[in-house]
Amino acid sequence: MGIWMIMLGIIFGSCGKKQKSFAEWKKEEKQAIEALIAKENFEIIHSYPADGVFGERQFVLLDNGCYLHVIDSGNGNRAIFGKTTVLMRCSRIGMTPTDTFSYSIFGNQHAPLEFIYGNMQEAKYRASQGYGDGFMFLSAGVESALEYVGENAIVRMIIPFDNGQSQKYPFGIGSVYQDDNYVPMYYDRIRFVFNDY
Repeated sequence: MGIWMIMLGIIFGSCGKKQKSFAEWKKEEKQAIEALIAKENFEIIHSYPADGVFGERQFVLLDNGCYLHVIDSGNGNRAIFGKTTVLMRCSRIGMTPTDTFSYSIFGNQHAPLEFIYGNMQEAKYRASQGYGDGFMFLSAGVESALEYVGENAIVRMIIPFDNGQSQKYPFGIGSVYQDDNYVPMYYDRIRFVFNDY
């Protein structure tokens, strides 16, 4: 009987906690992105440069709400939707006071994240089985860069949580993230390598 009373107390105690609305999360995200842009003195442009060359601090705002800066557009080989196997290495930096997590898989001690261009859902599932938390960095937002760049490209991106898909962390107790913590991500470097056989 005692254990049931404790469990009911936990359930009702957590139910009493006010949950943020989606609109509140979006407002906080907008503030975090604007703060990052101001802090880093990024210039936001609204059309992709005709010559493909970005200024040092220029980001283009894509139609999907993601921000893209191309450091190197690659060797000209483009990914084929549904066919090209892409190996991705990235590093990202926390954007908000509660998101202080940074992550890098550029060293040889880490395997790259792998996905087939256009099949991100399966890639995230496989990565979650083998890479631990690495799967959270695979998203439709990151994949959208491949519409603009090719093999061996290096980019920077700001990904809003609704384009990140796995940036909402419902991992529960024991996670380093809180429940319903919607997190925009700033990737200071992403590199794409194609691995077609």
